[in-house]
Amino acid sequence: MLTKSNIRLFFRYIALYSLIIHVSLGIIAGVRNHLVENTAYGVILISGQAFTKYDYWASPLAWFGAYPYWTCYFNNRGLKARWVLNAKGLDFEKAIKDEKCVSMVLVGHGSFSLWAATDTDITPDEVTQLMKGRKKKSGEWLQLTCGVDEGLPKIGELVMEKDRVYTYDESINAYYLATDALFGFKYIKSLKHKEFKYKS
Repeated sequence: MLTKSNIRLFFRYIALYSLIIHVSLGIIAGVRNHLVENTAYGVILISGQAFTKYDYWASPLAWFGAYPYWTCYFNNRGLKARWVLNAKGLDFEKAIKDEKCVSMVLVGHGSFSLWAATDTDITPDEVTQLMKGRKKKSGEWLQLTCGVDEGLPKIGELVMEKDRVYTYDESINAYYLATDALFGFKYIKSLKHKEFKYKS
């Protein structure tokens, strides 16, 4: 006979086993990422801005939830994955300037033409200055922010070729991020109906 106590116990076991599987996948992903020989990489920049100006907990939580899956995503394309928590404007600048960084994932507040790093807003003006004299990157731009059109250039298109830039087309919530964490950016890519695969 099912009782409230039995139901609670059942869900506790489900939660415990899910956590064990998730952590195990994270360990496997970390080892595999370390073994990737290619020096080219994709960077995942997670801002410390979430619900308020600076949420210390949000960036590590997003990392914990997405690490096995997004790391695997880049490894499957022959790239290392590099994670930057509470990413700042300087972290963005380093990624833009590093030729070995071929793909970029941005997580946090933003729009087509803005990404709110932990300490500053990244706008088309800043990106244009950083890209002066540089070739566009050869990988993918995956911007996990709200898809708001402010009538300004998309910052992703200043860094990558247009057909390699993926953004949401509306405001997003935790459901969108969780979906893309679990399924390797399939949702954001489905909005464009075209997938780009990096060739080394």
